[in-house]
Amino acid sequence: MLPGVVFGGRKDSASVQTDLRAFERSYRRWGNTTLLSLEGLDGDAIPALIHGVARDTLTGRLLHVDFQRVSLTEKTHAEVPLRFVHESPAVKTLGAVLVHARDHVNVEAFPQDIPHAIDVDLSPLVEIDDALYIRDLVVDKTMVSVVDDPDELVVKAVPVHIEEEPVVAAAVPVEGEVPAEGEEAPAEGAAPAAAGAAAPGAAAGKPGAAAAAKPGAPAAKPGAPAPKTGAPAGKPGAPAPKGESPKKG
Repeated sequence: MLPGVVFGGRKDSASVQTDLRAFERSYRRWGNTTLLSLEGLDGDAIPALIHGVARDTLTGRLLHVDFQRVSLTEKTHAEVPLRFVHESPAVKTLGAVLVHARDHVNVEAFPQDIPHAIDVDLSPLVEIDDALYIRDLVVDKTMVSVVDDPDELVVKAVPVHIEEEPVVAAAVPVEGEVPAEGEEAPAEGAAPAAAGAAAPGAAAGKPGAAAAAKPGAPAAKPGAPAPKTGAPAGKPGAPAPKGESPKKG
């Protein structure tokens, strides 16, 4: 059984229940705009509309239904679905796409005059940017009044926009890239060499560097023989006093 409630009509709400499978099959045809007759309440048939249903979010199974009492002599408001019919020439010949802004409208009418659906003819959408508004809907205005803003958009034919993403070229060395001839790839994490820095092997004290005298070694004069390692500066063959630093030559 499907539990439900009946409300409105200047009467108290009442809990009801109905056959779940029978209601499910019929509700697909009725929608929320078909006038129903509820029997079994107070022995009288009650005219009503389906105000809404609740379903299980995972299975879609009906859980609850709300019925609204109505009077056949008083107008009421209801949401009527829009049914889009025929084909738009803008879609067929120009490759446009349709943007649907509304799938229902709100109407005012006697319960027995509420339409099951309102047809929207797409044939007038011939060119790009052609549109239909609520004022363009075809209804029997002697029985049904659309209460929504007449200038509100219903459907529009728009062009298809395909945007290409720009390709950004970055001058960043790729891992494993072979450096150009004559270049040396910098070590990972090393700071770039300063302009004018000495090349590897030119630093003093390293093998292959220009021979620099050890501390205390005399500088050789042009044309003079190089002194032995550790020999004091001065005249050739002259011993330096003990404890004194050799004087410059």
